[in-house]
Amino acid sequence: MSADISIDRALSTMSRRRLVENATREAQVLWSNLLEEKPLLPFLIPVFLLAWFLERWIISFSNWVPVCVLVWSTLQYGKYQRRQTIEDLNNRWKRHVLSSQPDTAREPCEWFNKLLLYVWPNFVEPKLVQKMLLLVQRKIKERRPKPIQSVEVQELSLGTAPPVFGLDRTYWSSEGGQPVLHMGFDWDTNEMSVLLAAKFGGPLRGKMARIVVNSLHIKGDLRMIPILDGQAVLFSFDNIPEVRVGVAFGSGSQTAPQTELPVVSSWLEKLISDTLVRTMVEPRRRCFSLPAVDLKKLAVGGVVSVTAVSAKNLCKQEPVVGRSSSEKQSPTNSVSGSQKVQSTFVEMTLEDLTRKTKLCLNSGSTPCWTDTFDMVLHDDTGTLHLNVYEQGTGNMKFDFLGSCEIKMKYVDDDSTTFWAIGSNQGVVAGRAERCGKEITMTVPLENCDKGEVTVRLNLKEWHFADGSKAVANYSPGMGSGVQHQPTLGSFPSASQTGRKLRIEVVEGKNLAPMDRTGKSDPYLKLHYGKMVRRTKTISQDLNPVWNQIFTFQEISGGEYLKIKCYDADRFGDENLGSARVNLQGLEEGVTKDVWVPLEKIKQGEIRLRIEVLGAETDFDGSQNGHAEDTNSAPTGSRVEIVMIEAKDLVGADWNGTSDPYVSVRYGNIKKRTKVVYKTVNPQWNQTLDFTEDGSPLVLHVKDYNYMLPVVSIGHCVVEYEKFPPNQTVDLWLPLSGVPKGEIHMQLTRRQPESAGPKEKHSENEGSNSLSSMLSGVGSPQRLPAGTTKLQRTSGKVRALIRRAMALAEEEDDTEDIRAMLEELETAEEERDSVVLQLQRDRDILIAKVKELDQAMAGLI
Repeated sequence: MSADISIDRALSTMSRRRLVENATREAQVLWSNLLEEKPLLPFLIPVFLLAWFLERWIISFSNWVPVCVLVWSTLQYGKYQRRQTIEDLNNRWKRHVLSSQPDTAREPCEWFNKLLLYVWPNFVEPKLVQKMLLLVQRKIKERRPKPIQSVEVQELSLGTAPPVFGLDRTYWSSEGGQPVLHMGFDWDTNEMSVLLAAKFGGPLRGKMARIVVNSLHIKGDLRMIPILDGQAVLFSFDNIPEVRVGVAFGSGSQTAPQTELPVVSSWLEKLISDTLVRTMVEPRRRCFSLPAVDLKKLAVGGVVSVTAVSAKNLCKQEPVVGRSSSEKQSPTNSVSGSQKVQSTFVEMTLEDLTRKTKLCLNSGSTPCWTDTFDMVLHDDTGTLHLNVYEQGTGNMKFDFLGSCEIKMKYVDDDSTTFWAIGSNQGVVAGRAERCGKEITMTVPLENCDKGEVTVRLNLKEWHFADGSKAVANYSPGMGSGVQHQPTLGSFPSASQTGRKLRIEVVEGKNLAPMDRTGKSDPYLKLHYGKMVRRTKTISQDLNPVWNQIFTFQEISGGEYLKIKCYDADRFGDENLGSARVNLQGLEEGVTKDVWVPLEKIKQGEIRLRIEVLGAETDFDGSQNGHAEDTNSAPTGSRVEIVMIEAKDLVGADWNGTSDPYVSVRYGNIKKRTKVVYKTVNPQWNQTLDFTEDGSPLVLHVKDYNYMLPVVSIGHCVVEYEKFPPNQTVDLWLPLSGVPKGEIHMQLTRRQPESAGPKEKHSENEGSNSLSSMLSGVGSPQRLPAGTTKLQRTSGKVRALIRRAMALAEEEDDTEDIRAMLEELETAEEERDSVVLQLQRDRDILIAKVKELDQAMAGLI
């Protein structure tokens, strides 16, 4: 017992001694630092001691001298500790940057994750929701699985749990002279909510489901590369990250149970993985900009001018036969196997728009080009793909030499950032502070050793959601208008705004030749929302002039106008390209005249004039498709069609015959003939008539089936506008889309004869006499405005019902029927609102009458 007590005393004595030694050492270090910073301190101490001696023994000043000395010593010690902490943090940061140690401590990532936890709910999460909303909606529409007929995002929330960075490993490296930060990424949240409204087809046809994504787990290794002196950061995943998605389904009588939908979870996981692979898995990198100012503008498109200047060190590999794999991979053999490059050209692709330069003849390994193309952006980001080809030899038309890609992004301070993959996985980056400033970039080719191409880029203009745009010599103060953005957490529904879009298809130029004559027979289809309009066909012309006007109800939510150009052909129409036109930010009364380049083809442009009409402008569907420079059809004009017969049709049934009938579509109106069974040479002898409004007239010959879907056995377009009025024209028309078949019809454009001067005078005289008679008796009472509007709405509902009944006869036109029923629902809602307003007016009128009755009773 005494031995234990003595051991405890010895340990306590040693601990006290160690504390005294540490305190003494700390005091010595503090004293040495004070002497370095305060050289006069040794002289001031005797002065303070003298003052204290005088105050204590001779003259009693006060007790404040020891207090001041104590406070001063405490302040000096605090400054010393802060300076030591700062130096220690700086040394640790320098070790991280200079890669003096492979792994960093977890403390910096921990405080960053803690900071992100505080700023995530109120700042980061709303920003991400705003950027992801349109992207998610577009991706799920493009990549929806077959069992799902349609899907729409109704709500998007990422929850309150942010991703976690760098807890597994964090380190710095150097690639291509660029510092690269590697850190782990782990986002495991059970609080997110993505609400999808899905309509199913197939076995679950007609069922609706509310798909709720309530959990998400993404785990991988991130790479971050600072560029442009810290003005932006490129980030990507080293490898494909792990993705897990948790899905739940809503309840109700029309919803599908979770056990019937095993494909939805795997579809969402594959969709997220594929999107990450295409956008931010090495070597694909995304950019996070750090602008000095934020102008609060949403870029929705732009125009960039691209010039392929030159290339150097181009070579192609000679095919090696009869060598071992080691010989093929040796450096000496790769050099000896290269061939000299002759004539080359560059193909540029931005989204679906593709253009190529002229052929640079006998250029060798350093060709030069001078071709400049205006490429169209449909978002605030874009990827420009450059492919270099050589004119082929032998059986090859072209030989591929190499490719590269340049990405561009709008920054919130009206600048534009360009970046590409450099040599040794480095970075080539540039920044244009304003529109109109040229950026020249030299980018290595991915498939060509030491080959590189020089490109000159000029961002000519950016278009914003508020209708303004940034062009060359533009200052941020020039923009006007308030930016309209979708509400956070909800997707902007594609509802009608009440305004009308007047789109004039003017002309086209430099279209692609598709016929043997070196010409084409072009026509256009305009797709806006669920409405489709078609222009007339111009025969044998690569620079057609249409001058046709179409009117659409404007749809909110950033709906694009889609244009598809076709070459009319007997055996199937050929694609001449397509384009998308952004209609956001259009102002009433301002006409937008644009040349739209055709995408998914090498050449061709379409000229459009776009104008927004106010809500008070009456919408007349008969204006769709009429030519601006031609006389419109008189009131009461009709198109009369006699479907006589057809011959040599395609046999769609197993016995070599068909059950044909003709479906005639004139604008939005459909009519059909009777079905003639088991023949390829039917005779109908039926008359169909339509009110002439300039719409395209299309005939579809179909094979009727009782149990199976209806089969198309050919179609044709009737260009009836060129026929004279009140004259019957006999036509034999070949069918398109099938190898054989003709249809026989007679067409008459019936127009009422104009009344002569005497008749008009008599009519005017009769109307004047009638007006005088009415005025003698008393002025007729005018119907209330609400009643007139109700009658007009009721007529619109009846017209829509008739059109829906005509469409219902076609078993394969479910989309058209659904669109018609949606219009019918809108018209019915409008009628209900008018009826409600009339009821309110009636109640107010009854109350006024009662008040007047009481007042009269009081007077009597």
